[in-house]
Amino acid sequence: MKKFVIKKDDANIRLDVYLAGAMDETRSQTQKLIKRGLVLVNDRVKAPHYAVKGGDEIKIKEPKLEKAKPEKAKLNIVFKNKDLVVIDKQSGIIVHPPHKPFDKTTISDLLVKKFSEIKSVGENMRPGIVHRLDKDVSGLMVAARNKLAFEHLKNEFKQGNVKKIYTGLVFGKVKNQTGEISLKIGRSKSSKRMAARPEGQEGKEALTFYRVIKKFTNATLLEIELKTGRTHQIRAHFHAIGHPLFGDPLYKPKKSSKNISPRIFLHSTILGFHNLNNEWLEFNSPLPDDLNEYLNELKEV
Repeated sequence: MKKFVIKKDDANIRLDVYLAGAMDETRSQTQKLIKRGLVLVNDRVKAPHYAVKGGDEIKIKEPKLEKAKPEKAKLNIVFKNKDLVVIDKQSGIIVHPPHKPFDKTTISDLLVKKFSEIKSVGENMRPGIVHRLDKDVSGLMVAARNKLAFEHLKNEFKQGNVKKIYTGLVFGKVKNQTGEISLKIGRSKSSKRMAARPEGQEGKEALTFYRVIKKFTNATLLEIELKTGRTHQIRAHFHAIGHPLFGDPLYKPKKSSKNISPRIFLHSTILGFHNLNNEWLEFNSPLPDDLNEYLNELKEV
């Protein structure tokens, strides 16, 4: 049985938020644990929104926090024609399997199941995939249904002709209303992270623009536009300037924080590109419920 005693400095924090920070888990996972009656506060079951008090003793009946099972993987189709398909990706689903045995459903699997012709399009391990979103990032993606569309879309991304706008919540108050980050991106030799580096150092060119949407007590909601598509670009760039994304388990703030979002707060909101007939297509995805609910708990300034 795991035990925690609440310190005075942690008083008035929601029970689910405190546990998420103390056990390095997401709020959705701690909420499930609390609702199952496996968390006791002073030997009593409390609601997830219970405000902990200094001296409270928390007991967890299981030695290890059980990982929440992801939603049943499904393909949320926004648009499709004979050449391509645009989807609204769920959080928690990997886009394509890594280069090793993988027994979980991926976006590639779902695409091939729905559109069998995609199996022979693009690369063997990632059929139809022309770009990707990280596992816990949600929102808009496009995939190719034939080889001609695959080459066209890959080229559009490579040339920077694709409109890619995200909504993200970062720690701290971003000073300027608009700005850009042009630090190079390269893989860190000392960790699993990508590193953002200044001009003159090794790495690939990367450019990120942002605009402030709303400010909160210790957070800023941003509209983020990618002009390049490097691995973990948004996550690494904002971490490098001292404003890491909420809920990011890899690019964390230097100091621990009591603000725990249900997952990484990043959503692919707008995706626009030219189709094979040179017609401009643009799609918009609203912020998912879990991220909206978290925003509603924050105090605006």
